Amino acid sequence: MSNPTIKFKRALRDIFKRNVPADDFVGYEKLVAFIKKRSLQRLDGDVIEIGAFMGGGTVKLAEFASKYGKKVYAIDTFEPGLDQTVSKSGITARAVYDAYLEGRSMWEVYEETTSGFDNIITIREDSRKIKFAREQKFIFGFIDGCHQEAFVTNDFYIVWPHLVSGGVLGLHDYKYHDWPEVTQAVDKLIDRHRDEIGEIHEVQGKYDILSVLLVKK
Repeated sequence: MSNPTIKFKRALRDIFKRNVPADDFVGYEKLVAFIKKRSLQRLDGDVIEIGAFMGGGTVKLAEFASKYGKKVYAIDTFEPGLDQTVSKSGITARAVYDAYLEGRSMWEVYEETTSGFDNIITIREDSRKIKFAREQKFIFGFIDGCHQEAFVTNDFYIVWPHLVSGGVLGLHDYKYHDWPEVTQAVDKLIDRHRDEIGEIHEVQGKYDILSVLLVKK
């Protein structure tokens, strides 16, 4: 079986060798394909992403959402030094971000990547401080922020109460051994909200890392 950590480290090494920005860690094409398959664009609501990083995934969501008059809310501090998460293999979240940024400002890279999209609403803030109005609705949400259990749980509750029936919430790094707190948080949330979840899907993305997609009843 392939080792995601080894693949990830090789990817980071390759980035050092070429002065090209990374696309995204996730494989957003598969997320957009799932949205299309479920015809989520027919539902009433917008899209939300927590953990935008350099905006590679944000623009893929925005490109799709723009076709249907929908907005994409992107939440991130854009301060890589604030994420103090340490993986089981000893890689810090900050080191991962810094490797891809190569000394560039995360905020400036994000701004450049997302320029030209007028349906992206960027919230440059700690997700623990975010709360949406009751009337806000989301058809799709994706969480890939801080990998600590408390943050994953917090981010879930930013989206889930506003997710419409039939909507989908995805969480990255599920069952990925290097970020065990993500799996712990997600499993607890699934158990707690089992009666509200209609379907659970696992989608394999880049570096063989899973995203779990929860379809709300």
